[in-house]
Amino acid sequence: MRTVYEREIANATAIERKLVQGTARICSPNFGKAWKALFPAKPAEELASRVGCSIRTAGYEISGEQHPSAQSIKALVDLIVPPWG
Repeated sequence: MRTVYEREIANATAIERKLVQGTARICSPNFGKAWKALFPAKPAEELASRVGCSIRTAGYEISGEQHPSAQSIKALVDLIVPPWG
């Protein structure tokens, strides 16, 4: 019988394996799909330059490993919706 600790280690290993293989979907990928549609070449660099975050953080938001920040969502909405007035 496994202890609680061993069971949690096995669960964490399974999650890490999914992340490394690229099959994990932690967050909704809709933000990333929309951003990649607007910027197919180097989407993480473009998001990082517009929002002021690191390229790694932008990549996490686009891939769905992390929820997009409010600044990232605002940058996407500003690109899609025409300016008011």
